[in-house]
Amino acid sequence: MEPTVRDVLAFHRVDRAAYEHLVSLGAGRQPARDAVALLMWVHHSVGADAVASVCHEVRTPADAARLVSDALAVLHGVAWPRPRPFLAGGCGGAVAADARPFLAGLVTGGGGARRGVAGVLRGVGALVFDDRLQALLRRHEKEGGPVPAELAAPYLAGDADEEGEGGRSLFITFSKGFPLTREEISAYFTERWGEGCVESVMIQRTPPLGEAPRYGRVAFRWASVAEAVLGGQRLVKLLVNGRQLWARKYVPKPHLPPLS
Repeated sequence: MEPTVRDVLAFHRVDRAAYEHLVSLGAGRQPARDAVALLMWVHHSVGADAVASVCHEVRTPADAARLVSDALAVLHGVAWPRPRPFLAGGCGGAVAADARPFLAGLVTGGGGARRGVAGVLRGVGALVFDDRLQALLRRHEKEGGPVPAELAAPYLAGDADEEGEGGRSLFITFSKGFPLTREEISAYFTERWGEGCVESVMIQRTPPLGEAPRYGRVAFRWASVAEAVLGGQRLVKLLVNGRQLWARKYVPKPHLPPLS
């Protein structure tokens, strides 16, 4: 029998509680989401519960900030800070001891973690971090009565978002005189977020005479990948083959020259 949406929400109640706990300590919603998704992926990868004790062991805003910061460093391939990072050290005891060697190993690179988190966010995470569904579940549990149709529906892990392409896209700009090709851009995101994550790459079609393209757009297959790339920031700087690429959420602007 297929699990229902309600079943999935109930099964992942601890994951949701850890997310809400981090938010209550001042972590932004998206960084907290990405940090918990990383711990969920660790649990799936090594069978060690990396989430259950977060509510008890991450006690202060400083603890929450350190956990989120370490998680985002992993996801964006940033070198670990010194002294030994909070995440790899078990989050002050929050992460089970048998998961800590795996976490410490992430110091060598976050490619697998990025792909793992993207998989969580487009799978069960799409329900776990959905505030509207969580509110619907809580109202049903409080008031009783028939299970709402949305909660009773079978859980089917979608292969692609129904959200429009704009909601799955990032607007990208290049350093003047240092454009990137479609192939370079696609390869960069595929390496970090997994095969098939990029749906299309479009580059400025008609730059001024004699100038190289200055901007473009990347459409992902899942909105969760675009969100994870930004990591809760309005604008992020990425380094692709030694050249800078700036990315932000795509907002259509009719006055811009077309992309191809």
